[in-house]
Amino acid sequence: MNSAGTAVLTDKTLYDDCLISSCIKRLFKGHTKSRELPQYIICNEVAGIRNELGRLNTHKTIELSYDYLSAMEQSLPGAGFRYVVFHKNSAPILFCYFQTFTLTSKNFNLNNNKPFIKGIVHFFLDLKKIKALIAGNALRNETPCYCYDSSVINGNEATELIASAAEKIAADEKITAVLLKDIPASGHTMKWLSAHGYTAPMADRLMTLAMNKEWASLPGYVSALSRKYKTRANKILALRDGLSIEALNEKTVTANQRQMNRLYKNVVENQPFALTSVGEDHFAKLKALYKDDFEIFGFFADKKLIAFYSAFVTPAAYEIYYVGFDYQLNDQYQLYFNILFSGVERAISLGKGQLKLGRTSFDSKASLGAKPVEISYFIKTMNIPTVAINWFVNYFSAMEDGKWKLRNPLK
Repeated sequence: MNSAGTAVLTDKTLYDDCLISSCIKRLFKGHTKSRELPQYIICNEVAGIRNELGRLNTHKTIELSYDYLSAMEQSLPGAGFRYVVFHKNSAPILFCYFQTFTLTSKNFNLNNNKPFIKGIVHFFLDLKKIKALIAGNALRNETPCYCYDSSVINGNEATELIASAAEKIAADEKITAVLLKDIPASGHTMKWLSAHGYTAPMADRLMTLAMNKEWASLPGYVSALSRKYKTRANKILALRDGLSIEALNEKTVTANQRQMNRLYKNVVENQPFALTSVGEDHFAKLKALYKDDFEIFGFFADKKLIAFYSAFVTPAAYEIYYVGFDYQLNDQYQLYFNILFSGVERAISLGKGQLKLGRTSFDSKASLGAKPVEISYFIKTMNIPTVAINWFVNYFSAMEDGKWKLRNPLK
């Protein structure tokens, strides 16, 4: 059932509408009649704003299409969706979307933590569940979560409206933390966000390998490694001789999706923190939607799927998405490193300038020659003690910082 809310702004302002109301009135202060001020609608299902989205997504960006967002709704069972459309004179002028998550201690893999750390996480999160609101797609970075009519508003104004919409949702739903990412950012907007309580307490990192045009093939990349890393790479690559590596199409993805889900969950359950888990049909839906621009490669031993990786093919980069593998066979075949090398091979064969490797297992990716690229999130918390915020910031920062080092494996 779709849950939607609309608001026509008047002179009377309630607390929940304070920022969104004042923002709209300031941005459109030249209009004096309330009926000329923009309206907004908030929906829980993309079907409720399908027509408006179609009118605003003039560039036909797939991540802002009805089909994509509908597929995400169906294949992300742990996420809630909130879609916001602003109208002016009955015409849509801005669309943005958010995802909501409720965090508990189950989101953390605490097996390797000290007892007092386990106690803190269990006590705080199980006593007071954290409700988070995230702008856009929580599973990918650098993907758009908004589109707007540039003849009516500019990028700075779009950011203010997106943040204002987040405040409205947060107030209505008693959200504990708001995270804004992949939004238009400039010196002006950063100053504006800071003035309204947003901070950037930690910088996230994405590992990226810059591809060299001289690498005509995977052996060309291996030849560019220093002696130590070249020897290691050749030993790892020799182990895949016992495997069959196959590109999966829509039919074979569907046929293997149950085993893919098992392998994917093997990896997720070994991560120190997992925001959510995708549904069993997630990869099949993406393959059906993106066609050749979403690749899935399966690693088979004796005709049994023991590993896979998925990747988006964008104009500039080959972007590794989720992977899965059998941990019991990882040492025998060096599955994870062969997944990474296969990603390098595909990026070379497709002539991409970058191989994007995501934000986990930094040390393994650094050994390929990947470098960290920092991205900032704007975060605002409500009803959380400052000491708790600082503790969790330090906890998340420590997950990877002490476990990897920058390497220079390339000559």
